[in-house]
Amino acid sequence: MIFKFLFKKKKKLHKQSEKTFDMKNWMNLTKEERLEIDFNEKNKMMRKKKALLESIREEYIKIKKEK
Repeated sequence: MIFKFLFKKKKKLHKQSEKTFDMKNWMNLTKEERLEIDFNEKNKMMRKKKALLESIREEYIKIKKEK
């Protein structure tokens, strides 16, 4: 148990350091580059959310038909 806790804590610290590094790179980009990257990331996340919702709907329909 203790080892799992320490391992998770180390992962969190590593992720935080990556975020600060990304922030530094982000601030060095031009405004147009930041907007383009942000737009692409938003579109990618929206596609993932839509796919997830579609799969949830399909599963719900399957469950509903079985009853």
